[in-house]
Amino acid sequence: MLKLVLLTVVLTLIECRDIVVIKYTKPILSFTLTADNRGIQYVVFTFLVKDVRYKTNGVITSEGWQYQTSQINLLGVDKVEAYATAYDQKHGIRLKTPKSTLLLKNDQHLPRPGRRIRGAVIFRDDFNSINPANWDYEISMYGGMTWEFQVYTNEPRNVFTKNGMLYIQPTPTISDPRFDDNFLRNGVMDVASKLHLVPGHAQCLSFYCLHDIWGYCTNKNNYGCHREGKFGLLPPVMSGKIMSKPTLRYGIVEIRARIPKGDWLWPGISMLPRQNVYGEFPRSGQIDIMESRGNPGPYGVNSFSSTLHWGVDWKNDRWQFTTVDKRGNSWHESFHTWRLEWTPNSMNIFVDNDRVLEVRPDAGFWNLGRFTGRNIWGAAGKMAPFDTDFFMSLKVSVGGVSGYFSDERNWERKKPWADNSLKAAEDFWNGRNEWLPTWQGDKAALIVDWVEFKNF
Repeated sequence: MLKLVLLTVVLTLIECRDIVVIKYTKPILSFTLTADNRGIQYVVFTFLVKDVRYKTNGVITSEGWQYQTSQINLLGVDKVEAYATAYDQKHGIRLKTPKSTLLLKNDQHLPRPGRRIRGAVIFRDDFNSINPANWDYEISMYGGMTWEFQVYTNEPRNVFTKNGMLYIQPTPTISDPRFDDNFLRNGVMDVASKLHLVPGHAQCLSFYCLHDIWGYCTNKNNYGCHREGKFGLLPPVMSGKIMSKPTLRYGIVEIRARIPKGDWLWPGISMLPRQNVYGEFPRSGQIDIMESRGNPGPYGVNSFSSTLHWGVDWKNDRWQFTTVDKRGNSWHESFHTWRLEWTPNSMNIFVDNDRVLEVRPDAGFWNLGRFTGRNIWGAAGKMAPFDTDFFMSLKVSVGGVSGYFSDERNWERKKPWADNSLKAAEDFWNGRNEWLPTWQGDKAALIVDWVEFKNF
């Protein structure tokens, strides 16, 4: 027992020596971990500048694991905080350092960044209407691998323009006079049909209600086109998702928008590949310019994330290496401008001209992700899979079982479903007396002022 106690003390002392050394020699900001390299496959540095959290992979050098950058704006910054997480070959955590802090003097601040990258406008929409030449609707119950709770529609109550702005607004399915609670539990929703079945419904002739649904379906995955309530509650929420017909490969994307407020709302502004050149998600990449949660508090409307998704399959999506959470006051209270600058060498995302995320895969995303085996992007350049034509997606999702609305989080109002529940959508719907009052009119809508694409 004494030997075990002594061994524990020694190991603890060794771990305590592993810290991140932060240095700033104008204009280079560097982070170094001088840990014993045995058993370490890769190291992720996490550092905080103002309210922006950055994550990036280190490289092994003669000084240890290290990351250097000259792209972080330190103007007005008093300190930089950082810690490192080291992983083994199976992606298990080998060690995690305590937080280190570098205090900055006024004369150490970087100068303001130069003029932004400029380009020629190839697409702009000011949303005086929803132009079918510019946008397609998603019509489907498919909720991704996250099994979200909405059906995307082209209903004017869910996707519309007003005063020169686009609104994507979720509504309870039963607010549509064609549907009621009995339909959600016992009906048949076939989004590509002009009929829906409600056994015993008083307003139906025989077994069929002769109502026009939406007439077509855009995504059949996960029973996206046809579901029956007897096998699980039909989508209790109708919402909207539109996708741009114009695409971009390298250039600038800008969008001015206000995010929604309301429990369990999940707005997203993303760029997705027009063709899955390298395979299904996440092989062909996905750029989430902005995602947020409509709940109150630091993990709701007081923060948003910017993320790149990429990997060999959904279990090995390396999004954790290329994501940032931006904290602050409520992002819902006013409009903000998000900007993606996408070059053959890097990806940068800004909000209101402040850089949120910087990704420079100097040795390619395969090496950045520390993958082994055959490189699925091998014949392409270092930006693969982010080297093909991408379109814009604007949406408001609801709920889901991916952990995005974590069961462990202390939400202001209790989460009405568990991610491992076999009837998560029904549990969500049964708790509507708590969350539905938080969806207050236009406040529950993603509102977009304008969108613009530029090429170089």
